[in-house]
Amino acid sequence: MLQFCSPSFDGSIAELCLTLLTGACLVVPPPGPLAGEQLVEFLDRHRITHAALSAAVLPGLPTRPLPALRTLMIAGDACAPAAIRRWAAGRSLLNVYGPSESTVTASQSGALDGLGTAPIGRPIAGCRVLVLDDALGPVPAGSVGELYLAGLGLARGYLGRPGLTAGRFTACPYGGPGSRMYRTGDLVRWRPDGQLEFVGRADGQVKLRGFRVELGEVEAALAARPGVAEAAAVVREDRPGDQRLVGYTVARPGAVLDGAALRAAVAERLPGYLVPSAVVVLDALPLSPNGKVDRRALPAPQAVAPAGGRAPATPGEELLCGLFAEVLGVEQVGPEDNFFGLGGHSLLATRLISRIRTALSRELDIRALFDAPTPAALARRVERPDSGRTRPPLLPQQPAGRIPLSYAQQRLWFLGELEGPNATYNIPLALRLTGPLDQAALCAALTDVVARHEVLRTVFPAAEGDPYQRVLSAGEAAPELPVQDTDQAALTAALAAEAGPLRPLAGDPAAGRAAPAGRAAPCAAAGGAPHRR
Repeated sequence: MLQFCSPSFDGSIAELCLTLLTGACLVVPPPGPLAGEQLVEFLDRHRITHAALSAAVLPGLPTRPLPALRTLMIAGDACAPAAIRRWAAGRSLLNVYGPSESTVTASQSGALDGLGTAPIGRPIAGCRVLVLDDALGPVPAGSVGELYLAGLGLARGYLGRPGLTAGRFTACPYGGPGSRMYRTGDLVRWRPDGQLEFVGRADGQVKLRGFRVELGEVEAALAARPGVAEAAAVVREDRPGDQRLVGYTVARPGAVLDGAALRAAVAERLPGYLVPSAVVVLDALPLSPNGKVDRRALPAPQAVAPAGGRAPATPGEELLCGLFAEVLGVEQVGPEDNFFGLGGHSLLATRLISRIRTALSRELDIRALFDAPTPAALARRVERPDSGRTRPPLLPQQPAGRIPLSYAQQRLWFLGELEGPNATYNIPLALRLTGPLDQAALCAALTDVVARHEVLRTVFPAAEGDPYQRVLSAGEAAPELPVQDTDQAALTAALAAEAGPLRPLAGDPAAGRAAPAGRAAPCAAAGGAPHRR
């Protein structure tokens, strides 16, 4: 038996016990990574008969006859059918499943032949498996549910982390008193042959631009293409606010893959929201020290536009090519390059329409980009005489006559007249700042905010009992910013006073009991030791 796993990985315990408890020989390799040609050569030289390898390692192994290798177990990740077919010939190939929380192994499949999806099998002795829905009810055979594990091998929990333990290890409603089960987070279904089939991760379902995306479905579509040995899919945000679905593939020995062709082929099988914006071809998927795919180490796709094509023929085409490249984050876009073929989506389309509005003073509906997704086609549409000019900018208008109160304002004005000054609708906030105070800069900033927003300098005077809105000028409503030194007790009293009822606005008797919302609270500096409120 090969000791493939590092001693720091729980899988090494299975290799150790499985071998020594049956009187077999455990072959321990020298320190350092063991993969690729070196791993195959080691298996052959030491005539290994049994080995347990990570599924992520298997596709990258070169093909070589290993007549001594009778039993090969794969674990850790879902394995591509092509790799299973290649390694199942002439030996027993088993799929082993189990998180560390269930003491290494929970289930094991029968012999695999590479036809269809590899099951994770049936539970081993002493382990119970439950496939449950969100309400912890059993799901019927063939339906997808979350896998829960129970039985003798279940761990006690996470050392020193009671919160995490309570979230993952829960009471088992299908066992005896005090029995527990572990929530794996894996989605599975029962197959007709009584074996479990791994579907994906519950946390592998992500929401991208309003759509629920199952990354496993994208990976399966990529892995099904000819010549693909391995596939992975992740959602990346290499530019703030721009989330993209990216696929990664590894070619089978002798095969040559093209990312653009793979993306086009997948687009024929999957709906648009599941199609990766880019497919990156790698020599090998990056692996963690435990032999699993390290998704965080997957490289960002290189933003490169298709080579070739003609140059822009008109100034409009040239300008739109630049705008396309700016929004898509590529160096260059040709007049006939498709916006969506280069990874564009609806959110970037909205951004592009906004840039066109600013640069060309043309008002386009976003549907125009879907109908004309290339710079050349869009330029023809923009240059048409009937294309819409941008709307005139919004400018403030001087109201004619008195502005009536809205229904909500009338309600609050009535309550204020009925009850008098009160703090019922005040929302006080005390903010502690540290460091030198630039009083002039702070006052200027508050004045700018009040001057920009009319609602912060609106008062409700009344004429013959009929209230109306009066918008004060920026000068009339300029906030005051008194500064005073105080101790902790006086600071608490000052804060309570400022949070109380609003006082009439000085210099404006017509304002009645309502002062403008822009009145600034005093800036108080407390001496003594710092404290928390």
